Amino acid sequence: MPFLFIFVPGLSRKSDITHLAAFDGTTVFNEYVSPREAISPKVSEITGLTFDFSCDQMYHHGKPVKSRDIQIVLLEFIDFISKKKKPILFGHNIASFDILILMSKLRQHSLLSEFMLHIYGCIDTIKLARRKFKTKDIGNHKQQTLVTKLLGVDYDAHNACADVTSLFQLLEHFEYSEKDVFPFNSALLTDSYIPLIRASRITKLTARRLAHSGLCLKHLQLAFNRDSENGLKSILLDHGFNAKSFTKYFTCTEE
Repeated sequence: MPFLFIFVPGLSRKSDITHLAAFDGTTVFNEYVSPREAISPKVSEITGLTFDFSCDQMYHHGKPVKSRDIQIVLLEFIDFISKKKKPILFGHNIASFDILILMSKLRQHSLLSEFMLHIYGCIDTIKLARRKFKTKDIGNHKQQTLVTKLLGVDYDAHNACADVTSLFQLLEHFEYSEKDVFPFNSALLTDSYIPLIRASRITKLTARRLAHSGLCLKHLQLAFNRDSENGLKSILLDHGFNAKSFTKYFTCTEE
């Protein structure tokens, strides 16, 4: 199964995408995105990106670079990944950052369903790093630190192209399996369990574990509707979960 390393730089989950890069070990996808709002001085300082709206020109460390509309870039990215055979997307801290930004833009342009047709799942390399290296031995688990410690080189940590190629080199120092793969839309799946969390039927951690198994609340509701408790047990036990809390919730909902 092919691997794809992605990076979406930004300072918050609500950031605009100004640079999107991916690397499959051979070919680099590297696109700058024309912002819809002014790039803040802080972001410019960190990423080196500025944009002159008067002439529709983006600059990277003062040098002009070609940038395009976000929808065009997203469509080209989908075309890029569609040429792979259901790749796994790797990224450092992507579960809580890059994926949320990218997913938001894909949904905004009605491209999320199309995007998900072409990927197998995701692996967050920061979790692999935390599992293998203790903080006291490595300092911290930031990608830039890992690259310096393990590869013995420095790189431009906020340049998307440099980030994906260096992460590709880091992968040989990590260990991973099928259990580390989670759905690209796991954040949306997790949100589906908010009613159960609020009703104190399950914890947020359980909701995340269910989401990482590819299950959302609707799946469990359908199983319950078809065969009550037995339906729930069948689908949940296959993924290592207990059906008791869910049975009580759906039973109370029906009443």
